[in-house]
Order: sequence, then C-alpha cells, then structure tokens
Amino acid sequence: MTPDQWVRKVGLVLYTGAKGLDLSQMRIRFEIQAADVESPNSAAIRVYNVSGDTITSVVTRGEFDQVVLNAGYQNGSYGVIFQGTIKQFRVGRENATDTFLDILASDGDIGYNQGFINTSIGASASNVDRVNEVIKSMPQTQAGYMPDFGDAQHVPNLRGKVMFGMARTQMRNSMNTMNTSWSIQNGQVNILLDRGYLPGQAVEINRLTGMVGIPEQTDGGIKVKCLLNSKLKIGGLVKLNNNDITQTMFKDATGAPISYNSWTAFQHNTALSKDGTYRIYVAEHEGDTRGNAWYTELVCLAIDTSAPINQAVVTGT
Repeated sequence: MTPDQWVRKVGLVLYTGAKGLDLSQMRIRFEIQAADVESPNSAAIRVYNVSGDTITSVVTRGEFDQVVLNAGYQNGSYGVIFQGTIKQFRVGRENATDTFLDILASDGDIGYNQGFINTSIGASASNVDRVNEVIKSMPQTQAGYMPDFGDAQHVPNLRGKVMFGMARTQMRNSMNTMNTSWSIQNGQVNILLDRGYLPGQAVEINRLTGMVGIPEQTDGGIKVKCLLNSKLKIGGLVKLNNNDITQTMFKDATGAPISYNSWTAFQHNTALSKDGTYRIYVAEHEGDTRGNAWYTELVCLAIDTSAPINQAVVTGT
C-alpha cells in the first residue's frame, strides 16, 4: 500500500439532462462487474439512510435515469468506475435503524438492446465505415477506442451492402470478420483486437501498491485482487511479479491439450508472461465507504510486449 491509498473518496451522482442529485456524502456500498464481452456491464449500488424527500424524488417521481460512480482516494487515483442507465430502484430496511435505497444500473444497455440500424453503404465503404454506421445507430453510446486493423481497415467492399436489423447483431458479425471483440465501457463502444490491448502504461500490482492475497493461475486466466483502482480498465495492462503467482498444476504441461478460453475466443494456455505484463479481461470493483470492502478483482491473460500490439496476447498455437 502506498501513502496515496489511505483515505477513500467516492462520488455518486444521479442525473437526467442537466439536473443532478449528489449522494456522495452518504454511506455507499457498490459492486461493479465489467468484462470484455458485448453484454452490458452492471452496477448494484446501495445508499444508506436517504431522506424521505429524496426517496420521493428518486423512486416515486422517477426524476433521475442516469448514474455516475467515481471511486478512489483523496490524494491518489480517483476516477469513474461506472456510468450507465438506472434500471431499477428498491427501498428497504437493513436493520432496526438503517434504511437503504438500492440502485441497479446497466452500462450501454439502451444502445445494446434498442439499437436498430436501417441503412446502406456503398461499394467503396470499408469495414471501419460499416462499424461506425453501427455505432451511430446505438442510442446513448459513442465511439471509443478503435485499433488499426491493418490492411483490412482500408479494403473497400466489392459491392454495396444493406444493413438492417439489431445493431448488436451487425456489430457482432463485423467483429467476427476482423478477429476483434467489442464492449461498452462507460457509454463508449471500445473495439479491441483478439490478440491486442488498450494502449497506455501498465498499472503495477504488487505488495507495495495494494495487492491483496496471492495471484493465481487458472484455466480461465490469471486472477489477482488489489485495493480499488480506477485506472484498471478493460483491455488495459497490469504488471505483476511472476514469482508471486501461484501456478496451476498440469498432469503433463507439455503434452496436455490447450483449453478453449472464453475471453479470447481461441485456444489459450494461460501461460505466464515473460516480463509479467498481462491484459485485463474482467474487472470487478467492490466497495463500502464505511466498511472493509474496497477492492478490485481482475482476470488477465499474458501478453508479449515485444510483439506488435495486434499480436501481443499469448496463444497456445
């Protein structure tokens, strides 16, 4: 733990348009689930002992439909860990003295569930043009990171194409042809190559920077837990000490078949990275402003930093 990871800081704002409600001073518990998958990320947020007037405004009159949650430390890393649409409210009592307001929210679900495209593109359009048309048809989302697809980025279609149907289906089909994945992160549609990663500096996780417990090598990837850190982004990089990782046991490490990995969508042996650099596929944040929980749990896969960015994830082939 570093000196800038001592005093917790949280910001919770409900809003619609220009109107907002700041609940940051209340006791807040939250669980955020984010992954490099097309299904929207989710947030379960509990706010304690909210006044009756606020309950009336939020629940009865339904004045707010969006939520932004920032978390971190007063003198350290602090930033958005979730932004999305409010789906449900629940009011209840936890014990004889404490009431609560539960907020269930989803990131980009309006665009994912309601996005519909009905257009056509000309014969000169490229794959990137097609993807941009799909993103424009997804409400309440905008284009985020998009990698360089190489030659495929500029090759035009041989003929015009009609694009009709659910936007997510069109996006899924486009991603399959370009060996990429897509996800919605805080309202932005991010596209990553299956063997690529999000550019930026790797976040170091070790016993001096807030690592909790022991990292573990599993069939699904490298699992590691640390103090909550808003810099940990889906597709971003982390730096681990390989000597800290508890390795999995293989009957025959050289002869065993390589398992199919659900995050990469190809065979992956969850090997350790040569220099301890890994790509984030899952990030789950858990926090309580007046409790013990203030953690981020990750599932990562090894990358080869000496390889080009679009060939960096280590495969088993």
